[in-house]
Amino acid sequence: MDTSKAGTYEYKFSELSDGLYDHEAKKFTPLFLEQKVNRKPAAHFIKPGQSYKYCKEELAGDEVIPIKLEGVPPFSLEIDIKHQSSSRPETVKVVNIESNHYDFRIPHRVLSLGIHQVSVRKVRDSHGCQQKTEYGAPHVQVQVYDVPTIYALDSRTDYCVGERISYTLSGTAPFEIFYTFEGVQRKAKSVSTTFKRIAEKPGNFTITAVSDKASDCKARSQISKLIHEMPSVKISKGKQVEVDIHEGGQAEILFEFWGSPPFEFTYTRSTNARKGQKSQVLETRHEVSYEHSKTIQSSQEGTYEVVAIKDKFCSFSTQRAEMESRQRLIQL
Repeated sequence: MDTSKAGTYEYKFSELSDGLYDHEAKKFTPLFLEQKVNRKPAAHFIKPGQSYKYCKEELAGDEVIPIKLEGVPPFSLEIDIKHQSSSRPETVKVVNIESNHYDFRIPHRVLSLGIHQVSVRKVRDSHGCQQKTEYGAPHVQVQVYDVPTIYALDSRTDYCVGERISYTLSGTAPFEIFYTFEGVQRKAKSVSTTFKRIAEKPGNFTITAVSDKASDCKARSQISKLIHEMPSVKISKGKQVEVDIHEGGQAEILFEFWGSPPFEFTYTRSTNARKGQKSQVLETRHEVSYEHSKTIQSSQEGTYEVVAIKDKFCSFSTQRAEMESRQRLIQL
């Protein structure tokens, strides 16, 4: 039978004879035979010669490779993926393709960093017809990139308002950093391999993902930092109070704290300011409170002022910076 070209063939058997008998037209009825020759299936890359980007890990960023199929579905495919440093390709088999268009996504198990050449090795359709691709047929390339990473430069998880949170990145700048602050999703850019943020207010700061420009690979992350408010203290409920102490008597000084206990605080006793004179520090004391308030008895004359405070996470000193709201004084 002739199968050189696809189409429908009709055969007519008009004579029949063998070694003993000649053909007898009166006794022979012509025999008709119809044969259908199916076209061989074909598979073509829609964008031959195109270069596609893939990530080393199976995350967002992988591109699909569109393939056009000719024949009757369902199809099965054998696709070769050859790394630039390897002499033998990896073959991926795909079955039950129900359409004449297929978006091929390479399994990550056959990928390694670098450039790969991707070609169709064989295609088969529902008629059982198959076709192997000739050597040198159009192919595509796939560049596999390592995913970017982000690491915190400091292993601690607790920070204070005003501190700088720093990270280091690997990959090709610029980077996009995805994060949430107090449940709100946000995005930032970095043109270098460092990323810094000032802890402007208390809350939960979490890096959730990072991507770079070279690969468009987006790697998930989960780096959380808890930002705490600076501790604060009030003396005598924040009021300026003058107390007269009789000989042998004592006065109570109430310290109230805001933050996370335990609290460590330093306070001074200075001379009471006189008109035209500058007060002098007479003594400095350090105390600890495991509660949000502490009462101290004092029988000594002077002006008392908190100059430093520290809670479980943060500390503040008036010697380092100007306090946002000055501590009230109590004079005895």
